[in-house]
Amino acid sequence: MGFFSKKTPKTPKTPKEENLEFLALVEKWDGFLAKIKTRFFESLVNAEEALLDNLEESDYDINPTMTAWHGIKAQLMALGNKVDSTFDEKVKPQMLQHKEHYDILDQAAKGTFLREKIIFNNIERFEIVLEGKVSTKFYNHAVSFLNEEFNCTQCSAKLQVRKDIFRPHYVSCDYCNTVNTFTPNDKISQIRWVVDNIAKYKAINEWDEKLKVENERSELRSWSENEDITPYKIALKKQEDASRTFWFKYFTERSEYLPEYQETIEHDIDVKMKWFYEMRKREYNY
Repeated sequence: MGFFSKKTPKTPKTPKEENLEFLALVEKWDGFLAKIKTRFFESLVNAEEALLDNLEESDYDINPTMTAWHGIKAQLMALGNKVDSTFDEKVKPQMLQHKEHYDILDQAAKGTFLREKIIFNNIERFEIVLEGKVSTKFYNHAVSFLNEEFNCTQCSAKLQVRKDIFRPHYVSCDYCNTVNTFTPNDKISQIRWVVDNIAKYKAINEWDEKLKVENERSELRSWSENEDITPYKIALKKQEDASRTFWFKYFTERSEYLPEYQETIEHDIDVKMKWFYEMRKREYNY
């Protein structure tokens, strides 16, 4: 997007002319940011459609689908980085011909907001949703194989295979008591690691709230040792509650698919929350 071709003024400009030229640069910069934002969200829509189609076309081989996503993600991240490089290399030098450095900080902030708050944050959320949708579609396909007949090796009676164990396990025959080994196919075996994606996707509302209160707390100005810590304690409590709520939802959803984890939900939440308490102690001595 070559909106900022450098031009060297041939004759001195009046203050009014310089201000008009600066405003024209601001308008071009705003237009550039708007085009980047539009392209970004269009890319997200196209990516989801393409990757879900890719899963079906590959006969539900999830690996190439996820590999394709990582490639698309790299392109989206590069789009965010393009905002910074365009400002530093093209926009900033031209603006400095008309304004002092501190007068264009707000223009730089526009790019930073688009890159970090819109592009990078939306990539993170989109990844949760996309991987959740892909994994759900894969799970529904793979779990259907558990409905196929599995017969006793000794008497050929039909065996009942558990629908919540996705690894090799023993199955006893009710007719002849022979212990058989059920070995799932590759797609059934992969269910275990897509369950994490599904659980996180099902907790997306809790994730949104967690991110919201984290941002609210991070936007507080730096705390100094002798000031009233009450506002920070309130923000930290909201962040703690939102984080625990998210992880409770996530681990509860995971245990619906993998019942073996039902007994460890509280422990798993405590492990995930350890970083928060370490951060609180380190930054606020609280």
